[in-house]
Amino acid sequence: MSQNISNTSKVLKGISSQTIVTVVLGIVEIVSFSIMSRLLTQEDFGYYAAITAITTIFSTFSETGIGSAIIQQKELTKRYINNAFTISLFFGGFISLLLFVLADPLSRYVADVSMRTPLMIMSVTLLLNCLTSVNTSLMHRKLQFLRVGSINLVSLVITTIVAIWLAYSGYGYYAIITKAVLGSIITWLLSLILCKTQFGFALDRQTFVSIFSFSGWLMASTLFRNLAHQVDRILMPRLLSVASLGAYNRPKDFVEQISGKINGIFDTALFPVLSGIQDDKQSLQSAFRRSMFIMNIFALLLTLAFIFNSELLIRIFFGEQWLYLKTVMIVISASLLFNIDGRLADCYLRSLALTKQQFYFRIFEAALKIGGILIGYKWDILGVATSVVITNFIAKIVKIIYVGGKINIEPHSVIGIIIKSWRFSLLIIPILIVAYAFLPNSWAGNIAMAIIFVLLLVVVFLLLPGLVGEIYKKEVYSKILIAFKKFGRKKRTCNYSKNNG
Repeated sequence: MSQNISNTSKVLKGISSQTIVTVVLGIVEIVSFSIMSRLLTQEDFGYYAAITAITTIFSTFSETGIGSAIIQQKELTKRYINNAFTISLFFGGFISLLLFVLADPLSRYVADVSMRTPLMIMSVTLLLNCLTSVNTSLMHRKLQFLRVGSINLVSLVITTIVAIWLAYSGYGYYAIITKAVLGSIITWLLSLILCKTQFGFALDRQTFVSIFSFSGWLMASTLFRNLAHQVDRILMPRLLSVASLGAYNRPKDFVEQISGKINGIFDTALFPVLSGIQDDKQSLQSAFRRSMFIMNIFALLLTLAFIFNSELLIRIFFGEQWLYLKTVMIVISASLLFNIDGRLADCYLRSLALTKQQFYFRIFEAALKIGGILIGYKWDILGVATSVVITNFIAKIVKIIYVGGKINIEPHSVIGIIIKSWRFSLLIIPILIVAYAFLPNSWAGNIAMAIIFVLLLVVVFLLLPGLVGEIYKKEVYSKILIAFKKFGRKKRTCNYSKNNG
């Protein structure tokens, strides 16, 4: 019991520190997103999306899953760390050079030759990100989440300022490329200093085999994950156009920025702790049930917020010229519903060292998405968005059911947890649909919709906690009440001191 409390405390502490930094990071990124949307064109965003899709796939080979192997390793020795560093340096350098050499044929195949120089420039990020993963994984292992978040924050602030200035000066998508390259350099330097580890060169067969027995399958599965995630960006310039990709990628990038940061909070905090209880099936079952329930509540709220406030979000963060993408954004927002489940499943698979199984799931997801896009593109970007959401749903639900089975939780129980976590929506969704249908498509109507959404959440989560569920009522709502009482006492004390001062 004490062990469970200790693990819970670690997760909560990690999530708390991660949340603080993530909120700040999210604000900076959203500000950057909003300004860039008004300074660059659809084609700029299309070219950058295609370039980052290629570099993301190549990054699979440079990182090789060594960062996760460091966290998962039960007894971490100096020899193991030096081997991990050496492998990262070798693979990162090799893949960076490979992308540099292949930049010309890749650019011609995906879009056109204008992508060649940007791809060459971006190749350096593969080596830097590979080395950075070793540094940050050592800090994650020590649960130094705030330190890692601070590194990312400093890097983001500096590069955002530079990128906005370059975009304003007319450098087009080179402004975003500069941000990516400069960010890799700053993050690597800061992580190297703050991880406080002196690296050496070492490469012995036993440690090499030990690392790749874990990270080899993880690298292969990450390749197909990246392929599944980026395949729409790679295929769309040929199937449609670079400008179409830019239009499609704006709402998708916005949604992924928000969901990626949120998923990262849970993933970063949960993975080290789950690795520590990987042999305790009872603790894993308890963690799975609770995390599934709470995270699916949050996922549904996030999805509804995006869907019913899509016009307001576009007006604020994109600009009025992007309003024609409202329907596309609504469709893409539906993918948020199961993204958190997918990340949770991946976290469990890595924690249980089921990297081979994870590889097979990634192949399935990549094949599913390629097939969906080849069908969906016939209906332009809306068809692509719809196919991506449908294939995403199928892949994520299959994976989360499989993970439940590995820790002896039946499929119907997994589905039951998800459905129970959504029951509060029976009250919220009908009201939101009626409001959305009758409110005007204007700033006033959009703001009124947002106010109604917030009021509904207050009513349900503060006045009707039983409707949300017992886990929420006992573990979350009780803490909210305690926080309100503390705040009330503090305010009364301040007022008393002020009146008697």
